[in-house]
Amino acid sequence: MRRLSLALIAFLSLGAVGAQAAPLVATHPALGLSTGQAVTLSMGGPVRDIVVGDPLVADVSVINDRTLVILGKRPGVTTLFAFDAAGRTIVDRRLVVSEAPDGAVTVQRGVAASTYACAESCSKLLGAEPTVP
Repeated sequence: MRRLSLALIAFLSLGAVGAQAAPLVATHPALGLSTGQAVTLSMGGPVRDIVVGDPLVADVSVINDRTLVILGKRPGVTTLFAFDAAGRTIVDRRLVVSEAPDGAVTVQRGVAASTYACAESCSKLLGAEPTVP
């Protein structure tokens, strides 16, 4: 019985050490933005390197070592990684870029569709017509 207790204590101790050694990665829900939209993203620590999985979908500008600006370039999904000076992953986040901006409304009239940006009033978006299959 004593051997079983010692083995259990050793196993739990190793598990606690392994959990402390794991790098801290910020896990967040996907960041959604529209084409042409820019959003700021604050980092939990100083960032040295940034990697965007598909630079045709989104672009990132570094404002300072803790602030990034992300620009949606075209519809799609990509991944953003941020690394600190030791090469540890600080952020691993999915970016989802859509065609329609927030507050957009699409009006369907038969096979013709028009997209409007709406706040207090609506304005037609030129070149934002959805394609009809």
